[in-house]
Amino acid sequence: MMVMAISASVVFAQSAAELAKQQRALNEINMKMLNTKPSKDARKQEKKLVKQGWLVPAGGKTIAKQITEVQLLGEELMADENGNPVKRYILRSAQAVSGTFNTGVATARANAQVELAAMLQTKVAAAMESKLDNQQATSITAHTVEKFHERAKSIIDACLTNTNTVLSIYRVTAQKNYEVQVQVVFDKKELSSRLKRRLQQELEQEGDEDLNDIVDSVLKGEL
Repeated sequence: MMVMAISASVVFAQSAAELAKQQRALNEINMKMLNTKPSKDARKQEKKLVKQGWLVPAGGKTIAKQITEVQLLGEELMADENGNPVKRYILRSAQAVSGTFNTGVATARANAQVELAAMLQTKVAAAMESKLDNQQATSITAHTVEKFHERAKSIIDACLTNTNTVLSIYRVTAQKNYEVQVQVVFDKKELSSRLKRRLQQELEQEGDEDLNDIVDSVLKGEL
């Protein structure tokens, strides 16, 4: 029992340190975005969107500023498990129509999350099955894959709770509803850590490097 308690505390300490490091990196990016003027391309896109009737809520960031922040996040790189540069953030766009702006934003965010969750579920399952089909040396079994299919939704959904909205604009329809467009961002570093831990916990394969390799390969690909 003592060994289990020590192990849990080590995992918690690693997780806390990991989150603190990620928060420092995010703070640096936020400062960079705060001090960056809208790009020429962002201002051009803003003019086009304004002509189409898109607006921002009173007191909100201009469309050009929001687009510039999306561009900066899209260019942010990190090192993968082999030290190669890969994009750090997953950006997703979504739209929704609702009676209020805030409800529209919440619905659009949820739509973006559902879309990404479905894609991750498909890719992780395919990577697991590929290891089995190719008879690679792996501790992943048919039972592991079956358990993943049973619990995939709860596993993936639990890993996508920390999303940030970096663009939110709206226009009023003829029916006086709010058509809302958002772009949300998911941090691959945080998503990778969460997904690895969750898979090991749910599939009862603590410390299994095969699961970690699958997560790395999936997140390194196009999402």
